[in-house]
Amino acid sequence: MDNKTAKGSCFLNFIIFLFSLCFISSSYGEIIAKPGTFDHYQIDAPDVFIAGNEYKIFIYALDAFGNPVTMPSESLKEYKITVTGSAVIFPDHFKANEITISGLAVKFKDEKAEEVKISLYEVNSPFPVTEKRIKILPAEINKLDIKGPASVRAGSDFEVSISGKDRFNNTVCKDFDPKDLNLFFKGDVSPQIKEIQYSPENCNVKVKLVSDKIGNIYIEADLLNKNITGKSEKIEVLNGPVNSFIVNAPETAIVDEPFDITILAIDKFNNFVKDFATQKERVIIEVQGKGYIFPTELSSYAFSEGKAKISLRYDRPEDIKILVKVSSDSSIRGESGIIKVTPPKVKRFEVISPETVIAGQRFKVKIIAYNQLDKIMSNYNLYGSTVILKTSGSGSITPNKIPPSEFINGVATVEVMYDKAEKFNIFATLEEKEIPSTEIKTTEKKVEKPKVADKKKTKKSKRTEKKSVSKGQVLDLKNISLVETKNAATLTLFIPDIDKYGGYSPKTKKEGKIMSVIVEVYPVKNKLETPVKIESDFIKEVSVSEKDNKVIANIILKKPLKYHLVKKKDELVVEFRRP
Repeated sequence: MDNKTAKGSCFLNFIIFLFSLCFISSSYGEIIAKPGTFDHYQIDAPDVFIAGNEYKIFIYALDAFGNPVTMPSESLKEYKITVTGSAVIFPDHFKANEITISGLAVKFKDEKAEEVKISLYEVNSPFPVTEKRIKILPAEINKLDIKGPASVRAGSDFEVSISGKDRFNNTVCKDFDPKDLNLFFKGDVSPQIKEIQYSPENCNVKVKLVSDKIGNIYIEADLLNKNITGKSEKIEVLNGPVNSFIVNAPETAIVDEPFDITILAIDKFNNFVKDFATQKERVIIEVQGKGYIFPTELSSYAFSEGKAKISLRYDRPEDIKILVKVSSDSSIRGESGIIKVTPPKVKRFEVISPETVIAGQRFKVKIIAYNQLDKIMSNYNLYGSTVILKTSGSGSITPNKIPPSEFINGVATVEVMYDKAEKFNIFATLEEKEIPSTEIKTTEKKVEKPKVADKKKTKKSKRTEKKSVSKGQVLDLKNISLVETKNAATLTLFIPDIDKYGGYSPKTKKEGKIMSVIVEVYPVKNKLETPVKIESDFIKEVSVSEKDNKVIANIILKKPLKYHLVKKKDELVVEFRRP
């Protein structure tokens, strides 16, 4: 009985315990901890971004334990956000009450690989509230960037840099393997590769190149098994300094007759020295022979693209060579092959006689000798033979022999007599062989002496006629060069087609002991890029001006000189000589 009572008592106690436990549990709920008051701000963002992507960074208001808080609506302080480098953020201003417990989202974007610093300032305060540094990494490799110099000299080493770039032109190290790099050369010349080096610090490949030939080079590259390519800008290989000359001359020439030679200025790699004209050098012209060559000097201004074509004259028959050298360095030189200079030979005669004469009375005839080039043989007195005069009539002409000494500049003027009253022609020939001869009849007419006013009118009409011929054709003064010898100076104005379409008018001006020669050339425009600078023993100064399609060359002499002008192919030549 007692045992049953005891068991019932224990079970009742257990039920009371469980009931008490449930009562206690229902009396206590979950505890919520709220953030404290605002203590500081924090910029929340990753340490690394990729260039070109847009990101969100968050600005939080935190309590002293780092818990985010929502700023009260009465917090009206204004703040601004700044960022260094090329990054862009939005918004860059806000009020404190815009920050909630979830933070304030700010958009961030930067297309440049760099390290930037984001700073939060209270408006009108110079000190940042908080800052955050972020590193921007380049995007994926998109192309190859190849950089080299715009121009180099032939024979000189030059360096080209090759690197990988993303679409924002940032240098990419990832996926840029120099072992996968292929190079191609396009253009006029192919350079030689001397050295290739990879720089891990700069993530680029340095290629050292050299070219002996002039021209343009384009360098292309790609990465093996990848669609990644690149092409450089044009690299121009320029000539080196002048090293020697090549002189191209004819195999034969005629005494005292001009013959053309071409002088080529070349560097040590046989490239034309195209900029030789800008080097302000004097080129000396010498001859291996016993005679004299003219001209004896040439300015580098006469060279175009490394070439100069000039006319020379030699005064005696023999085999010669032309030597060319730079006045400042005689080791820079060149020579021609052998030129056989032969005496002039008469090709034909021209006889100018009056249309009517009186039998038995003397009358004047002119005999003009022409050489094998069909030019007047000005040195016939030195190299000619006795001229025999013949007629087609039955009479006799006296004298019928004209010695070479009678010829002056290729023309002999003699008085002869014919003894028959009949029609006849006069022929000139040689004793040793028949030479072709033509006769030109002239009629003497009395010409009234024009008045002074008529002279002016005639001159004016001639000038007008000359201008009308040249109308519409304007020439260009391209260059001025000077060649000097001991007793003479030759100033050459390079004007293409001056011999066909141009005219000139010289005049002399004297002021005390100073003499000037003023040459007007028309219709011509001044195309000289720089003022004329010369060093001369004869000429003090040359100035060029332009007015109404006329170029006016004012040549101031150091002392009075004799001069004359000659118009040649593409040139107007002013020759000065000592009195």
